[in-house]
Amino acid sequence: MIHSSRYLILAFLMLFFSQGFAQKKNVLFIMADDFNWWLPAIGYYDQALTPNLDKLAREGVLFMDASSASPVCNPSRNALLSGLRPSTSGISTNGGGYIRDKAEYQNVVTMNQAFLDQGYYVYGGGKLYHPGKMGNHKTDPDHWSEIYEGRTGSRGGNIYEWKSKHDGLFQWGAGEFDIETANDTRLARAIATKIKSYDGDQPFFIGAGLFRPHLPWRAHRSFFDLYDPDSLPTPKGYLENDAQDIPFNYNGRKEYDEITSDGVYQEALRAYLANLSYCDFNVGIMLEALAESEHGDNTIVVFTGDHGWHLGEKDRFSKHAVFDMASRTTFIIYDPSAKGNGEKCAWPVSLQDIYPTLMELCDLEKPIHVEGNSIQPLLEAPSQQNWDQPILMTYAGTNIIKTKKWRLIDHQDPDKRQLYNMEKDPYEWENLYGREGYTATDPVVTRLLDQMKHLVGNGVYN
Repeated sequence: MIHSSRYLILAFLMLFFSQGFAQKKNVLFIMADDFNWWLPAIGYYDQALTPNLDKLAREGVLFMDASSASPVCNPSRNALLSGLRPSTSGISTNGGGYIRDKAEYQNVVTMNQAFLDQGYYVYGGGKLYHPGKMGNHKTDPDHWSEIYEGRTGSRGGNIYEWKSKHDGLFQWGAGEFDIETANDTRLARAIATKIKSYDGDQPFFIGAGLFRPHLPWRAHRSFFDLYDPDSLPTPKGYLENDAQDIPFNYNGRKEYDEITSDGVYQEALRAYLANLSYCDFNVGIMLEALAESEHGDNTIVVFTGDHGWHLGEKDRFSKHAVFDMASRTTFIIYDPSAKGNGEKCAWPVSLQDIYPTLMELCDLEKPIHVEGNSIQPLLEAPSQQNWDQPILMTYAGTNIIKTKKWRLIDHQDPDKRQLYNMEKDPYEWENLYGREGYTATDPVVTRLLDQMKHLVGNGVYN
């Protein structure tokens, strides 16, 4: 009787742990290159046609004020996937290198590696790390179960075509062709097939990196024809000659000058919006496959851009800037069990928060070096009043801190600092630093600088 009881207990424990493992949540992680915050539900630019992402936003939690760790691809992606802020790794420009090529970080546990090491099947394709497709040593190839090595993007054509005379990448054009042959769509189909056919014993982490709406803005004509350029308004944050009174800037003005002198501003808006819609089309392919699969009820879905993009704001057509528009992006998390699903969250959050959040949601051990906050509490109560965790961004060595009310750009030269009241001036039209008493000794500025110093120096690698 005693022996049989032991066997029953052992059998129960084996069943409990096997069921517990089987019930670990899957993850579908989708990142789109240069996808800014023009999702209609956010309210900044209502004309974007993104029905699949609109649906995901209604089902999950939409973060209305999400920013990347840096406003360009390489540092943003290295930060998100390594868990190390640009201020820690020193990677704050596209030329800053790959995290594992730095001797002190060559053994850092990346997000995909953390899932792999803790029992997940890990599949990735597209532009997740900075190279445009998987397989290169800069895509962390040794820490995936399997990778999709196809290219990304889409061809276009000479319909609605425009080309910069100065920048070969800055161009757009629509074409008529089989959409299924476009590389981003091939990627979406490959991810969809993997989701629907997956029958492994391990939970899965699947990552998809869509290239559009990255330049050149090329896509099928059907996406361009969704928009009438003559009816498109300028973005809410646009203010003519807004860049004249700022103490320093980065490249981007020449593209704006060329577009305005050529009289193609509205056409540029249409081209970008067309590529947003093309991205949404591919997101829809993957989400439909998940819904039709046996995994839909147990899969966390994350959608994010890798940073923002200016379309005329601050007299620029580019990313590469310290302003809010360059870092601000669309960010949605759908966790099937989250109590806050269907709500919007207004607190500022960072893409740096994705790694620690997914570790918590999937009940995995977070590597000790990972910087950022788990925003799991915001998935449960998006409207809570006591969050207000400041977020940190870095570009070309310049650190930026943002709270719900303030955004401080801390240039190495204090005379070039910028301070904006985001509640009264959400588009950063009036630099308060050095005005109205906002100097280095002002309590607002000193508090922000202290918070920034804490975030910059709080990592395990510092």
